[in-house]
Amino acid sequence: MNIHDFDGLYRKLQEMQHGVIEKVIRNIVEALGETLLNELIEEIGRQDLIDTGTLWNSFTRGDEENVWEWDIDRNAITLEVGSNLSYARYLNDGYTIEKTHFVPGYWNSGGSFIYAPSAKTGFMARPRTFIGRTYFDITVQHFEGGMNELIVQRLEKELGRGAA
Repeated sequence: MNIHDFDGLYRKLQEMQHGVIEKVIRNIVEALGETLLNELIEEIGRQDLIDTGTLWNSFTRGDEENVWEWDIDRNAITLEVGSNLSYARYLNDGYTIEKTHFVPGYWNSGGSFIYAPSAKTGFMARPRTFIGRTYFDITVQHFEGGMNELIVQRLEKELGRGAA
């Protein structure tokens, strides 16, 4: 089946029972969301952006910092995925430290700084600008390139289930 064969798709979907279509569409969109999150985690790893799992976990469905929000109306189905961690955006978009301030935490034996809000030790962050790593943008760009193929594969799988 070709995604551009909407007449064929429409006929196949009409053959299916009412209510099954919503489930098929939801399964396809959820598979796309899971795939995007997995690719985000891989891109974060490729760029070696973190040494803890906090950012990775925030892009895992079910984590308290994960964004997984459905919006279904008569004209569109939207699944918003992402992270609620503020530094996820800073890491992607870049940021500027405007004034000197204290950052609580400690240095581990490997030389990495571990942020700890209740620590009495830490360092003074001086004003400077950090360039964004655009990991989210890179992932979405790569994902969009293969999204049509993924939709077709998932659609064929779901339609195969419905016909059985």
